[in-house]
Amino acid sequence: MLMKKDKIIRLFLSPIYDNEVFFIFMYLLGVINSLIEFIILGYRLSIFIFFSQILDVYLMCVFLILFPIKIRGLARWFVSSFLYILSIVNIFCVEKFRAKLGPEIFNVILETNSREASEFWDKYIGCDIIWSSAFLIVVLFVLHLLILLRRYSLRKLLNIRLGNKRVLYPSLIQFSLVLFIFGCCACSLSSRINLIRLLLAPDISSLDKYVDNKTLNTPLNNFAFSFKMHQLSVNGLNVLVKSQDKIQIEKCSYLCDKIVLIIGESYIKTHSQLYGYNKMTTPRQVARTMNNCNGRFIVYEDVISPSNLTSTVFKNVFSLHSVEDTTNWEQYPLFPVIFRKAGYNVTFITNQFVKSLSTDVFNFSGGLFLNDSRLSQLQFDHRNNSAHRYDEDLLQDYDSLCIYNQEHDLIIFHLAGQHFDFNKRSPDSYKRFSADDYVDRKDLDKAERQLVADYDNATFYNDFVVDEIISRFENDNAIVIYMPDHGEECYDEIHRMGRMPSGYYSAEMARQEFRIPFWIWCSDKFSAKNPSLLELINSSKRRPFMTDDLSHMILFLARISCQYYN
Repeated sequence: MLMKKDKIIRLFLSPIYDNEVFFIFMYLLGVINSLIEFIILGYRLSIFIFFSQILDVYLMCVFLILFPIKIRGLARWFVSSFLYILSIVNIFCVEKFRAKLGPEIFNVILETNSREASEFWDKYIGCDIIWSSAFLIVVLFVLHLLILLRRYSLRKLLNIRLGNKRVLYPSLIQFSLVLFIFGCCACSLSSRINLIRLLLAPDISSLDKYVDNKTLNTPLNNFAFSFKMHQLSVNGLNVLVKSQDKIQIEKCSYLCDKIVLIIGESYIKTHSQLYGYNKMTTPRQVARTMNNCNGRFIVYEDVISPSNLTSTVFKNVFSLHSVEDTTNWEQYPLFPVIFRKAGYNVTFITNQFVKSLSTDVFNFSGGLFLNDSRLSQLQFDHRNNSAHRYDEDLLQDYDSLCIYNQEHDLIIFHLAGQHFDFNKRSPDSYKRFSADDYVDRKDLDKAERQLVADYDNATFYNDFVVDEIISRFENDNAIVIYMPDHGEECYDEIHRMGRMPSGYYSAEMARQEFRIPFWIWCSDKFSAKNPSLLELINSSKRRPFMTDDLSHMILFLARISCQYYN
């Protein structure tokens, strides 16, 4: 009977015995992640987190013994390497962005192209990884490798002898280990049931009640959650495509022949001269406000973005869905589709979401509905097919495509704007500012002052690009709308650079990352033909506005009526 119990215990522990070094180091990996998150983020650290991590690693060992012995070692190295990489990414995000690996960061990674990834590495990582907490993971990996080479065995520890006397009794230790694992199961049961429910959730709206720190307490669980969110979003494409078939145009007055939307990138409102900035970053826009006496350049004073993430902004701007709506955004039509059905010729010129062979799968959210082949055909008559180093090259793309312009056109420009790396967003001829221009910023060192200068140079160059776009429509019955996707952090109210992909924002963060510049320019012909509409635009410039309702504004300016217009 005792031998039978011993066999059962050994069978229960066989996943650990067969993957003993993996078990120890993967558990240590989870502990290090939790401790770093606790130290940097200040999360409440519960002892139950460490129990649940033991259960997680044990279940991974069970998964590994399902592989044939010949390939089990390869599978073990694949899983452990993946977890090491995942942990490095998670700790880097915790250190740099004060946020764990989650859907927002997962989206950012998927919508980052090779150019942005290279610039990100140069700016944020490089050799700095040696001085970051992520280096602990590298050290752990090296130790893991060295111990494997020394062929360390846990079973030897459980069978230590001193002379002829047995110091430790294997059966007792093994039985205690079994009881401990069962205890971990009991402590972690509710959180692991929540994780299973989360991964089986049918839609995004049903995920919230299963998301908490006990459930998402490891980088692997956060990755699984993020992947699930991505999967549900991709599945939403089919719903979005069907939603476009429901559009019925009631009437269109064609008040404006050329409607132009310019979408900028990462634009801090307080770095624009239009809003009182003390550097000449937008001289051309300022000149347009001063050189007309009939209010053709209207600057809005209180505009915010629905998110500080490009993909979320694009979904809310392009869809007639508003953030206060209770239904999902996929159930609403996209405004370019409405314009095409109303008889407008629609052109999309982007320096970020360029359609490529890999876009349909990997360019998440922004490219999700802009580059899906079905939705792209429904939304756009023409679009550019390559990205450029500088935004001014988009003007050449437009000049080559404008031969296809019709009597009524909707043209959408999507710029790289002030996206990091700021230094790479403007050519040398537009490097107007340097670190020496910010010597009054005693709170910044020279490198930080140079980053602010680089950002302002990118803003100065952006001013040139948008002015060139306006100039192409000065002789038309045209209206040009400018909005960036979101703001940015660049050592303004708080001492940091870059946006915070997090659910919690302080007042200072919200002001910099969500408040955005916004203006409308009207040509002489448009102003002359629509004086009452011009007066209405002027009168609305002081009203609070969120860009999730921009699609309704554009439909109003075009006088397009349909069942979705609000």
